[in-house]
Amino acid sequence: MTGHPTLLLCVGATKAGTSWLYRYLHAHPECRMRSIKELHFFDTVDFNDYEHQFDTYARLRSDLAARLAGASQWRAGNLQRQIDDVDEIVAALALAQAGDEEGAVKAYCDYLFAAAGGRSLVGDITPGYALLSQSRLAMMAGLSPAVRVLYLMRDPLDRLWSHVRMQATRQLRAGEEVGIKSRRVMNRVIRRGMEIHIPARGDYQGTIERLRAAVPASQLMIEFSERLLTETGLRRLCAFLGIGYRAADTTERAHEGVKLRLDPGQRLLAQAFLAPQYDFVEQNFGPLPVEWQANRAEVRV
Repeated sequence: MTGHPTLLLCVGATKAGTSWLYRYLHAHPECRMRSIKELHFFDTVDFNDYEHQFDTYARLRSDLAARLAGASQWRAGNLQRQIDDVDEIVAALALAQAGDEEGAVKAYCDYLFAAAGGRSLVGDITPGYALLSQSRLAMMAGLSPAVRVLYLMRDPLDRLWSHVRMQATRQLRAGEEVGIKSRRVMNRVIRRGMEIHIPARGDYQGTIERLRAAVPASQLMIEFSERLLTETGLRRLCAFLGIGYRAADTTERAHEGVKLRLDPGQRLLAQAFLAPQYDFVEQNFGPLPVEWQANRAEVRV
């Protein structure tokens, strides 16, 4: 590799295959992905969410430190590197919290690039960045001489139900069943206008409109996650990122969560709720993947 490494910023969508992508790139010999998949740097700064993010990192660091005690020599070295990763990104965020955003952004870039070790690609895969403003996305697209911005779209209904199940599992209290909890969360989303962060993470139209306005077309890739997880899709991605193609198991799923069937009544309501997203994607990206078509057809009935 000569020159500056390419910086990948994968900005979403939530539950659209970003964890699989992180694992793929982390194992790729031309890439250097730090041990933290989702850095949450820019959303923490823009939404003034320091307390929550510092608490999240503190819990992660505590867990890593606990596992470090008594670990084998090789494992101890790996765990210590992860702890160092946490400390570095926390230090960068602390600069931003103190009012030195310019210094914080420099520390963020140093965090990514300093560890490149001659590799061709570094990256930050944080689906929360899909909620950022057009101006922030434009700033991010100019962070280095070579930035690539990736946005993945998964079938809207599948994505929503997966996100709902994840949220229900996180909210689960003693004595509650995840299936019942999931239906309650879904009801709050599609009938009561609550849990607004869940549909916001799958607002393809809003996010794509901001991305297209903020990021030069040559730096932006918008892809169906169903198509990404194929040999053709991976070859296209690697070409976009400037790295060599590496074969992978595209049937493996990361953080799939508990498998539950969606109640038929809620399914119909959710499909109607999501109809604008299907319409927008179909109008802007042509024929939908087969995984989308059945759900889209049901909405039209």
